Amino acid sequence: MNDWSRANFLDLNTFRGLGEDPVYHPPVLTDRPREWPLDQWADAPRDLGYPDFARYQWRGLRMLKDPDTQAAYHDLLWELRPRTVVELGVYSGGSLVWFRDLARLMGLDCQVIGIDKDLSRCQIPDTERTGITLREADCSQLETFEPLRGAAHPLIFIDDAHSNTFAIMKWAVGHLLEEGDYFIVEDMIPYWHRYSPALLTQYLASFRDVLAMDMVYANASSQLDRGVFRRSTTKE
Repeated sequence: MNDWSRANFLDLNTFRGLGEDPVYHPPVLTDRPREWPLDQWADAPRDLGYPDFARYQWRGLRMLKDPDTQAAYHDLLWELRPRTVVELGVYSGGSLVWFRDLARLMGLDCQVIGIDKDLSRCQIPDTERTGITLREADCSQLETFEPLRGAAHPLIFIDDAHSNTFAIMKWAVGHLLEEGDYFIVEDMIPYWHRYSPALLTQYLASFRDVLAMDMVYANASSQLDRGVFRRSTTKE
């Protein structure tokens, strides 16, 4: 691992892009008709004909969580019954509305907080923001996360921004997470394990006394693969 790779390790999310348009559009089939004739049933393509993420949405807002991940979060919310869900990386805001609605259906008193350094892409209508708080913060400036200190527990902190992740994890362990709270890294653990396995292992091992991997949820979906961590001790 050279100095350049070490310095840029936290930016490996460039291997996966979201595109430029956060607005949800129903998928358009360009290589086949949507209504397939039944007299040609056996010849119908078995693939979707477009990327999976193009169809993931909640109430018309793009939601970049696949069905397996949605099911895992459903179970975690029911088990933990959190008072706060923090998602770092807002994008269109679909998952914030989904978390809020799911918590309401479960009868939870839960505040959903979305954090991003650029909230201009958020598509949540003003009429749908009850129970949702949007905050601007910069992953490279940890002091901008200080307002989270007053959040209610139990708490789930989701890193879906993939910038300065382990510094934010260290801040959360030192200033935010209480015993039983969760810190979740979506998407990136498999990429980091592929391209920087030794450094990833080193970084994760530094949290061995305060975090443990929850093997129920860490194996629930490819997006959560080995990235679901539970605070195992109280703050000093």
